[in-house]
Amino acid sequence: MPRRVVDYPGVLTISRPVRLFISSSPDLAAEREALGQAVAELPISVGFEIGHTTPDESANIDETLAFIEQCDLYLIVLGADFAAPMGLEWQRAQGALRPTLAYAKRELHSPSAQKLLRESGVAWTPFETPQGETFGLHVDDIDGLLAVLGKEGKAPSDEPDQREGAGRSGIILGHEG
Repeated sequence: MPRRVVDYPGVLTISRPVRLFISSSPDLAAEREALGQAVAELPISVGFEIGHTTPDESANIDETLAFIEQCDLYLIVLGADFAAPMGLEWQRAQGALRPTLAYAKRELHSPSAQKLLRESGVAWTPFETPQGETFGLHVDDIDGLLAVLGKEGKAPSDEPDQREGAGRSGIILGHEG
C-alpha cells in the first residue's frame, strides 16, 4: 500500500513514519506508557517511530543520539530528577535544533532538574498525572480528527486501561485512511 504524504502547509511534509523521541526521568514509567498509548491512538496514516530514554547499560547511546539528531520531534518529560542519559539526549536535541516539547511533573525536583527548568530556555508545561489529556492530547480533539476521517471515536470508559508496553521504543504502524 503506498504511503500518503502528510502535508501541513509551512510545517511538515513527510511520507515516512514520524520520528518521535521521548526523553524522560527514570521515575516516569506510567507517563511513558500513557504517552506511547496516546501516540498509538492518533489517526495518522504514516505511523510513528518512537525512541525512548533507556537508562540501562544495554542501550547503545550512539544509536540513540543518532536517532535524536534525525527525529521530527523531541519531547522531554521531567520528573523528580534530570538523570543520565537525559543530559546527553537534551544536548543532542538542542544542538541539532530539534523541535521540542517540554513537560515537567509538579513535584519536588532534584538540583539538576531545577537547573534545567531555570536555564533551558524552553516553555515547560506542568502536569500532575500520567493521563493523555495532561500532555495536550484531548479526547475531544482526537474525536474531531476521527470524525473528519470518517471514523467514530470510542467513548471514554470508566474501566481502567489494562494495555501496556507502549512505554518502550518501537514503531507504530499508520492507520489506514
